[in-house]
Amino acid sequence: MIGHVVVCRADDGTLAVWHVDTEGLRTAAWVENAEDVFADGEAARRVLLRCRKRGLLVWEPTGAIATLRELEAVAGIPGTDWEARVCAIPDLLAEIERIRAGYQERVAEEQAVKKNVAPLDWQLELPVPPPATPAELQELARFAPLTAPSAAATEALMIGQLCAWVVQRWRETAVVLGRRDYLRAAFGQPTVLPPAWEARLADAFAADAAPKS
Repeated sequence: MIGHVVVCRADDGTLAVWHVDTEGLRTAAWVENAEDVFADGEAARRVLLRCRKRGLLVWEPTGAIATLRELEAVAGIPGTDWEARVCAIPDLLAEIERIRAGYQERVAEEQAVKKNVAPLDWQLELPVPPPATPAELQELARFAPLTAPSAAATEALMIGQLCAWVVQRWRETAVVLGRRDYLRAAFGQPTVLPPAWEARLADAFAADAAPKS
C-alpha cells in the first residue's frame, strides 16, 4: 500500500521514523537513540527497511535526505534516489493551488456561456502567500503546540499533522471536482491525492517492490 515515511533526527540525540498513510494519519512510529543506530550497520539497515516503498514526507528535504544517506553508508548498501521520493508539504500545497486555479478557469469559461453556473466556493481557501515555515502553517491551521517525549518525535508528529491538514484541503478540492460534470470532463475523475503527489508515492512503492536484477 502506498504511503509516506517521516524521518527526523534531532539535537537531543533521537531519531524518529513515522509511517503516515494517504489520509495523513500515523500508522506506525519508532524512536531510537541516534548514536546507537549510526554505530551499528544492522540497526541502520533496520531503519532503512522501514523507509522502503514510501514517499519521503518533509517540510524541507535536506536534513532527512542527509540522515538517510548517512544510514546507507553505515549499513553498507547502495544509495536510493531519495530526491525522487520527496513529498514536501509546501510543494503539495502548491500543487493543490494550481489545480484549484485550473478549476476556476474552467468554471469561468462555463459561466461565459451559461448564466446558471455557480462560482466555486471552497470550504477553506489556501493561504496566500503560502506559509514559509511549519510554525506558520500550524498557526494558520490553529493547531495547539505539540509535545512528545523527544524532539525528533515532536517534529515527526508536526509533519504528520500538517500532512493531514493538506490532505483535507485536497478532499475539499476533489468534492468540487466530483460535483461538476464539465470539470471531470476536463480534469478526469477525483483521485485519492493530487496526481503528482500520488504518482510519487506509487513510484516509490514500485521502485522497491520491483525485483533486483
